[in-house]
Amino acid sequence: MTQAVQPQPRFLKPHPATLQAREAEHFNRHYAQEAARGIPPLTDFDKLRYTAPSAKSIFPREYFYHLLAPLTGKSVLEIAAGNGIDASIAAHNGATVHAYDLSEKSIDMVNRRAMVNAVANRVHTQVTGDFNDAFSGQTFDAILGYAALHHLPDPEKLSQQVYDRLKPGGVAVFAEPVVNSKMLDRIRGLIPYSIHEMTEDELPMDDDRIAEFARPFDRMVCRDFQLTSRLWPIFPNNWPLAVALHKLDSGLLKLPFMRRFATVVVFGLYKKS
Repeated sequence: MTQAVQPQPRFLKPHPATLQAREAEHFNRHYAQEAARGIPPLTDFDKLRYTAPSAKSIFPREYFYHLLAPLTGKSVLEIAAGNGIDASIAAHNGATVHAYDLSEKSIDMVNRRAMVNAVANRVHTQVTGDFNDAFSGQTFDAILGYAALHHLPDPEKLSQQVYDRLKPGGVAVFAEPVVNSKMLDRIRGLIPYSIHEMTEDELPMDDDRIAEFARPFDRMVCRDFQLTSRLWPIFPNNWPLAVALHKLDSGLLKLPFMRRFATVVVFGLYKKS
């Protein structure tokens, strides 16, 4: 007698190990292709704009570094180091960076970029997808992730671990794609993200998930970014257009009802001294 096959849930979430394997495969391929195109050093312009930028900056990555500043002499852990840009920026700003990623090609790129930028002595790396395994036993003045949390299977479960590995007075800073509008969620696939490389398993954050992630911490600050400026990557070499669109977004996002249409949020989470 043939045993009936039980129907599977339509939206069965992948097992974390399966998700990690798929993410590693995707990003190994992606970063191998990116590295093959060459790894240029940070420009003088980038070094200037990401060193102690203003709290009023209209750009999400500048605000990200505003929340991290000052970095001189600090020990930093980077979650999902990607192509190594933030590891090199943080090291250029005087931090000792411990960067990890589950992709071997990512970590190869992090190391190569650190050498290109003459900061390899301040950048330490590890291939792992496990936060607790990354530089096990160490605590840090700052923990950062740029477009990292939405790739993790259960980012909310990570928050207490992040809090525990921060030194007293430390800060964790994240920049994440965010969807708070159902309408925007339906159309977001039609407009390219500018903040991250997309994969099939990612899940953008929303206000509720960010609030849950922030629960263990003593204080949070955050700002929303990117409405019209999502279009800028279509014209990547047009800097005046980038500035104009980010300025427009900055004005629009001062209107409370526009907040839910923002597509990027940058937030800092603080631990008491």
